[in-house]
Amino acid sequence: MKTRFLNLILALLLANTAYSQTTNHPISAGASYANAEFYELATDQTKSIAHSSWDIAFSIYGSTDGGIFINEGSSYSGTAPKLYLVPNKTFADNITTTDFGDELSNDEMEWSNGAFNSIKNPSSFADYGWGSYNMSNHKIEGTALYAIELSNGSHKKITIDTLTGGTYYFRYADLDGSNLQQKSIVKSNFSGQTLAYFSFATNATISGEPTTGWDWVFTRYSTTVYDVQGTPSSYPVGGILTNRNVKVALADNIAPATVDVSNYTLTDDSLSTIGHDWKSYDFSQGWVVDADRVYFIQTADSNVYKIQFIDFRGSSTGQGTFTKTLLGKATPIQQIKNTPFEQFNIFPNPATNQVNVAFSLKSSQQSVQISITNLLGVTVLTQEIAAHQGFHATIINTNNLASGNYILHVQTPTAIQSTKLSIQ
Repeated sequence: MKTRFLNLILALLLANTAYSQTTNHPISAGASYANAEFYELATDQTKSIAHSSWDIAFSIYGSTDGGIFINEGSSYSGTAPKLYLVPNKTFADNITTTDFGDELSNDEMEWSNGAFNSIKNPSSFADYGWGSYNMSNHKIEGTALYAIELSNGSHKKITIDTLTGGTYYFRYADLDGSNLQQKSIVKSNFSGQTLAYFSFATNATISGEPTTGWDWVFTRYSTTVYDVQGTPSSYPVGGILTNRNVKVALADNIAPATVDVSNYTLTDDSLSTIGHDWKSYDFSQGWVVDADRVYFIQTADSNVYKIQFIDFRGSSTGQGTFTKTLLGKATPIQQIKNTPFEQFNIFPNPATNQVNVAFSLKSSQQSVQISITNLLGVTVLTQEIAAHQGFHATIINTNNLASGNYILHVQTPTAIQSTKLSIQ
């Protein structure tokens, strides 16, 4: 997914009906979060898929989108499959668990980048992690060996041989090479969906998503959380991930009844913008929902909705409630005359000790604030700089930031530019 800056005004054509079509709706991942529930905002249609029904999933978008994911969803109701890199070995070798390298996770930022891709060099367009794009034959050819620990404790070794002509070819076997299976997944067989789901237990794929389309999935996944000292760790959470054609903006610390969508920029920078932190657990009250937060969501048909979560009842039912308000149809109106930004770039990305932020302003501004937030929306760094007309270049020290993914924002009183930043 490429970062898109929506420097536009949301002209709501149905202004006379704004904030008048508010309705209550349930969400449910089932008891012990056993399922993922897909939901379409326009029709309220849902479809659930059991986390136990699949192990890995393949991106089917486009001919060269090569995202491959591990199932992190069954981590509450059972043992989730675990993916490990096996360095310095080939598929023909006998493998033992002592050969396993790092455990790999999905980054929950985009549907083209899963755990199998997490070892790639982000500065190389040809590197997919599990393989590399060959410009001479236009195939993505496998270069990595992985091991999977399944929910029942057994292990498989797996390699993705190629992605060519819209078809994945892969092999897996027991660690000693027995029970070899050679499989293929044809993307066109899953038209209109995001992922093709594969189960080692059944040696087959399943169509887990609704064929009519969906806007978000309420599911279980692993993400980076921070303790009170700011120390990061991976933790399984229940939350909402949005489809690749959905744009979202978070409005926090506001009055939900009167908040104005035109003050916010909707982007598709991250599929976990809604995520899990609209709720939290209080040991005296149980699950509580942030009452001064809403999300604005623009779907593929350009309808804009205001979403406010009302309650959540935890693992006993996996259920919650939200309100949905149809605001109207969004019309993109380019703000070439209104936006102060002319150019915007950051480098290097990934960064280590520092990142350079470069941008150009059409006119002097009252202020410019550069901030970095983690994927939970927590601001971890802010810096104000002069806001004169013309080109700006400043260095942001990232020495104190833990390795991981962040969002860097450059904001004036009237506009904001944001992009994904990786720290190594």
